[in-house]
Amino acid sequence: MKTSFVASLLIASVAAFTTVPQQRTKSTRTVVRASLDDIGGGTAPLKNFDPLRFSQIGDDSTLAWFRAAELKHSRVAMLATTGCL
Repeated sequence: MKTSFVASLLIASVAAFTTVPQQRTKSTRTVVRASLDDIGGGTAPLKNFDPLRFSQIGDDSTLAWFRAAELKHSRVAMLATTGCL
């Protein structure tokens, strides 16, 4: 019973780190330029906190990759904190 519970917890935690497959459509692609002002996640006192200017590196896909990496690292940090408690 204990082993199956631990196994289910491990499977659930691994599922949190998988990517969602994106469906490709055959429609025309529109290039949309996103900036740091256009994306969500800003807070009231420091709306666009980017002291190292990572938003100016590369293009929109680079900014999206940075945001995805930030989410993954925060999830790992939360999991590690839970493990320490």
